Amino acid sequence: MRFLVRLVPRAADRAAVLSTIRSIATNLGGSAVNPKWTSYGALEIDIFAPSRQDFEVVMAAIAPLVEKVEFAKDLQEAPPFLSKERAIDEAVALFNAERFWEAHEVLESLWRVAEGAEKKLLQGLILVCAAFVHHQKDESKVALGVARRALPLLVWTDPMYYVIDVTGVRGRMTRMVEDGTLSLFKL
Repeated sequence: MRFLVRLVPRAADRAAVLSTIRSIATNLGGSAVNPKWTSYGALEIDIFAPSRQDFEVVMAAIAPLVEKVEFAKDLQEAPPFLSKERAIDEAVALFNAERFWEAHEVLESLWRVAEGAEKKLLQGLILVCAAFVHHQKDESKVALGVARRALPLLVWTDPMYYVIDVTGVRGRMTRMVEDGTLSLFKL
């Protein structure tokens, strides 16, 4: 089973925290992979475990390292159906909470059924989310490359796509690509 967990570690040494969590997960028959760090020091990580009970054992074992668990999500549970408007609102809320991978997933559900210009725009927004996932993984070159790929897709006939300021997103991403560094913003 695969779980997505975001936690705030007690210690500031990211490498030590990550190494300890990985060791605990491995020793308990699972694995902890794909670490992403938020701007405020929270760790988002995928934890694989044979069962929900095994996952709970891993979480109990790492509890002394953790100040707070922000969320733990079973990624094998089917997501609820969301209308397009609700899905966009959800993606925006996730993006603004630095939950870029999840925002990407929500937008991808819309992209799968979209067509034409809307499909291209959604692909661009998905790539913006992906760029920030790589940014959280401290993969600057990859993040900038993905951001570059997003730019030509961030086009819409209106300045707004539902609640998303497409013109603003495109402008921010263009400046970041030109400056060679990503910085967080809200949708």
